[in-house]
Amino acid sequence: MTPTDTQAWAHSVRADLTDNVLPWWQGEMFDPQGRLLGGRELDGRLLDAPRTAVLGTRVLWSFSNAARQLGQARGQRVQQALRWVLQRLTDAQHGGLFWSVDAEGHPIADHKQTYAQAFGIYALVSCPEPEALAAAWRLFELIDTHARDPELGGYYEGCTRDWQVLPGAKLSDAEPPAPKTTNTLLHVMEAFTELYRARPEARVRERLAELIDLFLDKLWRPQDRCFGQFFTRDWQNMTPLLSWGHDIESGWLLVRAAEVLGDPARLARARSLAVTIADAVLATGMAPDGSMLGAGEFGGKATDTRRHWWVQAEAMVGYWDAFEISGEARFAQAAHRSWQFISQHHVDRQHGDWIKMLDAELRPLPSTPKAGPWECPYHHVRAELEMLSRLARHAPTAATRSDAPVP
Repeated sequence: MTPTDTQAWAHSVRADLTDNVLPWWQGEMFDPQGRLLGGRELDGRLLDAPRTAVLGTRVLWSFSNAARQLGQARGQRVQQALRWVLQRLTDAQHGGLFWSVDAEGHPIADHKQTYAQAFGIYALVSCPEPEALAAAWRLFELIDTHARDPELGGYYEGCTRDWQVLPGAKLSDAEPPAPKTTNTLLHVMEAFTELYRARPEARVRERLAELIDLFLDKLWRPQDRCFGQFFTRDWQNMTPLLSWGHDIESGWLLVRAAEVLGDPARLARARSLAVTIADAVLATGMAPDGSMLGAGEFGGKATDTRRHWWVQAEAMVGYWDAFEISGEARFAQAAHRSWQFISQHHVDRQHGDWIKMLDAELRPLPSTPKAGPWECPYHHVRAELEMLSRLARHAPTAATRSDAPVP
């Protein structure tokens, strides 16, 4: 792509982020008392839903990192989101984050899902307040003490409120019960990456290296060119399911983790695997219109042909990452096609933010809300921030601050 192409792309990404996505979330998801709302329907109507830790932590991460990278002051909404995580989602008795609470912060589901604790670490580390970093470290200590498998490595899916390993814990009813999953381990790795960047202590380094090795040696299936998704305690794959979105996301996050760890051998392996992943996903998971399908089975058979907003966001970043590593133009072109699809089909120019789910005929699914227990700004805000930084490196005059740090 020419510098002119990348400048135009960066300009459109920045405009969507600053004029559409962030204003919608800042204006539509807090009540007059500064408490996080449960959600919004696709047309903007208020959704009375439990306030999940997933939503709360991801809102905090999105606001805090957008302010930092865009060179803006951390305003009222960042502070309200931080207070929500520290005061409403946090269990004052046993520590850790509840899975979900009501509008007052009273627990609805009080178990300690490892996935949620990871996003708590990830969000809190992004804040400059000392109390936020201290809270992130407490979460690390809790899951490392109670949720880690000390014999076979990795982290169990969840614990009870008082931190006993919870058999059968799972993220949703759509998933089979599994002791360990790629999705949870991916976001634990992501959280530890940023924790190690902020607090480079030996135990965090050791755990981060262990997670990188699990992705390279246990979770990746070279014969199928994909990651398994659900595993027994001793790392036996449990289903033939694959997720193209999680694969492409894992590729670039694995590279990021290895970069922060600073281990040349692991970084070389991670970079090679990221290109392999992008090649496999491009061959089997990409539709003719440039979008990425929802999910499939080993061998590439699609089982979910809906278009998820987060999958398209991860595709854009993952393909571009593979281009930066390999220099192959086809990956840059695939990333740009992802953005074109997003801009045409997911960006909601009538009601704001992004449409989260499209059916196989690319029609918005009204049953999937604009904001809700899982529908949050994290994936598309992160993708747009990533692309602004990366496109600026490719074309230094692209529409982003030249001195903005990469998140």
